[in-house]
Amino acid sequence: MKVLIVDDEKGILKMYSEYLSANGVEMIQATDGQTGVKLAKDQKPDIILLDIIMPKYNGLDVLKDVKADPELKNIPVFLLTNLPEESSGDKAKQLGSAGYLVKAEYEPKMLLDILKGAVPKKS
Repeated sequence: MKVLIVDDEKGILKMYSEYLSANGVEMIQATDGQTGVKLAKDQKPDIILLDIIMPKYNGLDVLKDVKADPELKNIPVFLLTNLPEESSGDKAKQLGSAGYLVKAEYEPKMLLDILKGAVPKKS
C-alpha cells in the first residue's frame, strides 16, 4: 500500500510515517498542498491523508483538485486534521472525502487499521 500524507507539521509527518513505514506501508510526504497535488499525480498513491490547515493551499483545495482529476478521483482521501468535524466535516464530504479523522482521536495503529480497510484487496 502506498500512502501520501500532506501536512505542514513535520512532527506529525514523522510520527505517522515512521509507524506506517514500520508496518509495511510505502510513505510519500508533502509539507504543502501544491506539492501534495503534484506528488499525487506523479506517484498515484493508494490513499491520501490530508491536513486541512496549511499555508497557501489548504487540504480542502487539494481534495477538490484530486477529485476533479480523472486519474486521481478514485483515490480515497482522508482528512487528518486538528479541526473538529463540525467545522469542516460536511464540506469534506461534499468534496468527496472518504473520511474525516481528528488527529487527537487516532493513534497511528488505529489509522493503519482504517487505511487497510480502505484499500481494495489486490487479487
